[in-house]
Amino acid sequence: MRLGILISGLAALAFTGFAAAESVLAPFAGQWVGKATVETLGPTDFPNSVRDVGVTLTEDGAGGFKLEWSTVKRESGDPARPDEIASDTVVDFAPAGEGRWAASGGDPAKGQPLWYARVEDATLVVSGFAVTEDGKTELQTYARTLQDGAMGLVYTRVVEGNVTRRASGALTRFAP
Repeated sequence: MRLGILISGLAALAFTGFAAAESVLAPFAGQWVGKATVETLGPTDFPNSVRDVGVTLTEDGAGGFKLEWSTVKRESGDPARPDEIASDTVVDFAPAGEGRWAASGGDPAKGQPLWYARVEDATLVVSGFAVTEDGKTELQTYARTLQDGAMGLVYTRVVEGNVTRRASGALTRFAP
């Protein structure tokens, strides 16, 4: 009798779609690609440009994640035929509280950013604090917002309290 009740209970769970709870990071996971429009404030030959951007988020199974992003910049050389320069960044984040993560190993005094991440509603906000080569403080913030199956990107770079660069764009999921 008890065995029959147990089997019936397990069968009911199986047929009601019982599944493990999805992590808050799961909607951001996968590979995303797109373009961003960049505005550089201050003296430059390239006040406006377009960058190709890619983002990959991989959960690590321990509550943390790896965030990789790449950018193809066109902001140097001849403005009529700019050089293309690719850059990649990889940061591993460990849990630092509910909906918050931190990367270890950064040393702003050596130009290595301290990275912090948090999720607010449908937005993954990643911030990096560093000190520039000339000793100025720098804060970079990437806000990646999910909406209607796409990922919106808003980026700001602030040096000594002044916005020096901002960007916005949209990415689509390339692979889960």
